[in-house]
Amino acid sequence: MPRWAIVLMVVTGALCVLVPVGGVVAYVHASGRNHEELRFPSEDVTVARCAPDPASGRPVAELSVTSRAARTGTYTVTVEFLDARGEPVGRGVGKVADLAVGATGRTVVSGPAPASGSAAVSGGEGAAEKAAPRCDVYDVGFLAVGEEGP
Repeated sequence: MPRWAIVLMVVTGALCVLVPVGGVVAYVHASGRNHEELRFPSEDVTVARCAPDPASGRPVAELSVTSRAARTGTYTVTVEFLDARGEPVGRGVGKVADLAVGATGRTVVSGPAPASGSAAVSGGEGAAEKAAPRCDVYDVGFLAVGEEGP
């Protein structure tokens, strides 16, 4: 086989391997740069207070939402309520509508059922401290003003 044919096969084989690998590397690099400033609406939500309601024993979460979005919009926050053992008691949804960029809004979300061991259920003052519910932000949706929902 002539020497030029061997060189041609080696170069062609190398290109067949290196071009796809280079394409993947370029794609990963470009997508990483495109998503550098990607942020999630959950970063704007904090649980200000989580405690059982004295009358019903249901867990109540007070949420604070500070908008860092680029546009005015509505935040829909789902909170998961957990009892003292970490078992889910239920979920509740709160909404902060038309929150301007940089503004802070508040909402209160109640759990659907009393947390086991809460003061209203067990009746003891020390039990309320020991069995305080835990409120976790489960999901946050953001819909900019003027956008259509799903």
